[in-house]
Amino acid sequence: SHVHTMMTGIERRRVDVTDAKSVAEVVERVGAHIAADDDDGWLLVTAHFNEADMAEGRRPTRADLDPVTKGRPVLLDQHVHDAIVNTEALRRAGIDASTPDPPGGRIEHDESGEPNGILIERPAADLVATLMPPITENDRELAMKEIQPIFHGYGITSTVEPGVTREELGTYQELSARGDLSLRTFAMPLFDTLIPYTEALDRIGGLGVHTRFGDERLRIGGVKAFLDGTGTFGTALLREPWPGGDGSTGVQVTSTEAFGAIVRFCAERHWSLGVHIVGGGALDLALDTFAEVNADFPIADLRFSLIHAYLWPSPENMAKARELGVLVAIQPGLMWRVASGLQKYFDLDRIADANPIRSWLDAGLTVAGGSDGPDFPIPPLFGMWHARTRLVRGLDEPVGPDQAVTAEEALAMYTTGSARYCFADRERGMLRPGMLADWSAFEVDPAGEDVEALRDAVAQQTGVGGIVVHEC
Repeated sequence: SHVHTMMTGIERRRVDVTDAKSVAEVVERVGAHIAADDDDGWLLVTAHFNEADMAEGRRPTRADLDPVTKGRPVLLDQHVHDAIVNTEALRRAGIDASTPDPPGGRIEHDESGEPNGILIERPAADLVATLMPPITENDRELAMKEIQPIFHGYGITSTVEPGVTREELGTYQELSARGDLSLRTFAMPLFDTLIPYTEALDRIGGLGVHTRFGDERLRIGGVKAFLDGTGTFGTALLREPWPGGDGSTGVQVTSTEAFGAIVRFCAERHWSLGVHIVGGGALDLALDTFAEVNADFPIADLRFSLIHAYLWPSPENMAKARELGVLVAIQPGLMWRVASGLQKYFDLDRIADANPIRSWLDAGLTVAGGSDGPDFPIPPLFGMWHARTRLVRGLDEPVGPDQAVTAEEALAMYTTGSARYCFADRERGMLRPGMLADWSAFEVDPAGEDVEALRDAVAQQTGVGGIVVHEC
């Protein structure tokens, strides 16, 4: 129900330091690449690590990068949300000590008041990222050609691609028209926070299509919007101030006015809407806005969704979501990775209440399983493993074991739940006569008692539309 397919393919072709264990290692690997490369243009590096991953307990800054980047502009992409850049990149973007924070973003500074190269959330990161050479149509097509077989090897037949640009949507349409899209895709257009929201709404409307437009291989999904930040970087919008900070409750990426306009736009035109939303404060705001718009334009049939929703949704949030017909897109592998980083801010008792899948299900909501790859582990059976065990990276004991789900519930999240999420529940998500002939075959039983066997399982065979697309 949530994986960045095309970006996963694109990032496979970049310098990647995600697995680095220290700032020193990041710097060494970036420097080694630059020393061996004659190019003097922009260097974009995949860097999906967190502060907790670094031996120094912090992220690199421009002071770390500058000695090895030889004046070449460098950007380290952090989970799409944040960026770390060197001095040359800041110079080209015109960012200095007097540059104000953009709405919904933050420019971090060092002790002298100068930008330190860490740009928080998309509006700030995009001050630099938009200067880089654009990804080409050829880049996108090569990425899809390479990533689809890999996804099929995980047993994936269908995905929701959240937040596609106009150009990315065009690539998907071209691949589908040529018969080169083996992965059924539900593509969600991105609401662009870089331009005035009235213009962004015009662009979305200009697509001239509506939710479920398309065919069996490619359909246009609801609009994807960002409302707040992330948990590991301390930017999710909470109900209370983040511990140890300046009293901030987090970052609201899209203004309340703009968010209200997006919700009303989608409801009035019968578009679905998926909202990136992490913290409880953002959940309160989103659901209150949904309810307000619902009074004029009922949303129950539109399957609005809360994407992530893992930092302490309240019972009131769950009840309101159930009443409005809202779905939840959950990524168990996300919790596996970020739980250790959250210890910078919260104790384990508090973290144990995060990503409460059991509570969402008990509240009667449709929960759709995904990964949010490439940031987090993509294989669906890995997600089922975590959802059943609540084991996380770096800790021996499960975190919040009372929020674990049953084997059948875990399997349903990635099949019937995700099919309902993308309006495909009458044709996909289960094996029965009359449904599309999509299947995955494993040597382990996804609903069996041997839960540990799921963690590293790969598909022996995957079929889409009656055609075998992967076989070991």
